[in-house]
Amino acid sequence: MGSETSGPGVSVARVIGEARDALPSADIYCLLQHAVGRGREFLLAHPDYILSKKELSLWKECKSRRLEGEPCAYITGTKEFYSLLFEVDSSTLIPRPETELLVDEIIDIGPASVLDVGTGCGNIAVAVKYHMRECNVVALDVSREALRIARRNARRVLGGNVIKFIHGSYLEGLSGTRYDVIASNPPYIKRADIKTLQREIHDHEPLTALDGGEDGLDGYRIILKNGAGFLYDGGRIVLEIDERLLRGIRFLAEGNGYIIEKIEKDLSGRDRMVVLGIK
Repeated sequence: MGSETSGPGVSVARVIGEARDALPSADIYCLLQHAVGRGREFLLAHPDYILSKKELSLWKECKSRRLEGEPCAYITGTKEFYSLLFEVDSSTLIPRPETELLVDEIIDIGPASVLDVGTGCGNIAVAVKYHMRECNVVALDVSREALRIARRNARRVLGGNVIKFIHGSYLEGLSGTRYDVIASNPPYIKRADIKTLQREIHDHEPLTALDGGEDGLDGYRIILKNGAGFLYDGGRIVLEIDERLLRGIRFLAEGNGYIIEKIEKDLSGRDRMVVLGIK
């Protein structure tokens, strides 16, 4: 650790001041917290704190990686979601605040069982299980690397192997099982639009978690075509969406025997989540 005694070294205030023109404030504090191993409150309260050589070296490495476009979450290896800290790496999509809408909805429904399709780092599954300990939570993903991270997050946050993880694409390997809720944040970026995304997204986040096919609806087609067979009577499907796909999702839902029970907006006012029931 560094020292709180002022001197010729590099202080927190100096690091922040020198980085301000290159990085947003949120990124600076995120990476500096990681380098120093202290929280934001400490950095704000101790601007004269002198970084040790090790801390300064780590800060410079983190800053360089961020300037090259790597997301802060991959640099630090963690991302907060639903007030829980999750391990992430380049095999997993970085959890977004908008996805917390799905967890809110699932908790509000209060199901006895949940299937999380495309779990990634396990953020939806783990957050649901954390708040609903009696709920039977099953999570699957096509990426073995992502499942490895999800299992670690479940053990660390929940204290044991209390979620069943399955390797499979969408609803593969689930014959004979039914759930009260199927939840998913499927890939929904149109393939042609991926190259227009921010560099930190299209260069670093896993393509399989972004590419929704030519019209962005490939994942929704599979889930809605087969999902009803995995639901109990009265079950629901809870999906994150891009509002530009809502018309297509509505068409797929109606064509597969669902009704849209709810459309929820995110904090920016965009349609972000749909809840489907079986007719």
